[in-house]
Amino acid sequence: MDRKVGWGILGCAGIAEKAFIPAVLASRNGFLAAIAARDEARAKDWGVRYDIHTVLRTYEDLVEDPTVDAVYIPLPNDLHAEWAIRAMKAGKHVLCEKPLAMNATEAQAMIAAAGAAGVLLMEGFMYKFHPQIEKTLALVRQGTIGDVRTVHSSFTFQFARDRSNYRWVAAMGGGALYDVGCYTLSIARLVFGAEPVSAFAAARFDRETGVDMTTAALLEFPGGRFALCDSSFETHFQSRLLAVGTEGTLLLDRAFSAKDFDVALAIVRGDAREAVRVHRADMFRLMAEHFADAVLGKAHLRFPAADALGNMRAIDACFESIRSGRRVDIPAIIPPGGVP
Repeated sequence: MDRKVGWGILGCAGIAEKAFIPAVLASRNGFLAAIAARDEARAKDWGVRYDIHTVLRTYEDLVEDPTVDAVYIPLPNDLHAEWAIRAMKAGKHVLCEKPLAMNATEAQAMIAAAGAAGVLLMEGFMYKFHPQIEKTLALVRQGTIGDVRTVHSSFTFQFARDRSNYRWVAAMGGGALYDVGCYTLSIARLVFGAEPVSAFAAARFDRETGVDMTTAALLEFPGGRFALCDSSFETHFQSRLLAVGTEGTLLLDRAFSAKDFDVALAIVRGDAREAVRVHRADMFRLMAEHFADAVLGKAHLRFPAADALGNMRAIDACFESIRSGRRVDIPAIIPPGGVP
């Protein structure tokens, strides 16, 4: 029998129960080795319900557990760097929920820890593993809509959770830009295949909590290409990508949230409109299987942690622009001994 990756889960987050645990249970190359949570009773309940081999009392116990090969981190954003680094120092591979960190400095520290420990680190952007994204990128690269000049990406919804949720706490990485805006920046970078050179952003803040409720960002990419990225906790649901090229447009209506249903990409060229249908897929399972394959040495990470650093640098620039009211340049990263 082929070896499977033992997953450890830090905390009883909703995303873990709704998406990640079912993904691992359905995967071909992973099993649920351990869970640890501050709510020990809930962790024990999950252990029985989802056949998790070991329920541990502390996060420290989990990252040291020898049956755990890889740690999934769905904790509040301000805890990502701390526990990812602790897990990696203990020799564990880490799949960390988005955004990878609170800022680029933390992301760089996480990448350094992964390199020092010789383990893998990846940001948990599950949407990238849906076949519709692979199809979208293939169509763009083939020149189906010509040279893509602008992207408009939107991820918005009405956030109705009670005020105890960390998304209402600025110091914990709350707010729309961290929570869903990170997707809109990520997909723009993916479509253009490049890093932005500048950002200009504005936001409306909640007076009570201080988190951004609606944020709009204009990213400039090399060659005079632009992306308008909007995110919100207070508007009607959107999960859209519109790529506009010299010869047509490409539209995804469920770019980030195609869960258990078929989807269609719309291609418009002149008066002609074509629907490219894509069958339903469990993007969390595909992500977990890919990461496990990489842990087992059967694949290279399609999206290594350097990609997450690029997204974090764009998020940092947006926050700086919001604070200053000015356009913010994003300097290119110069690799050691090389050119950007």
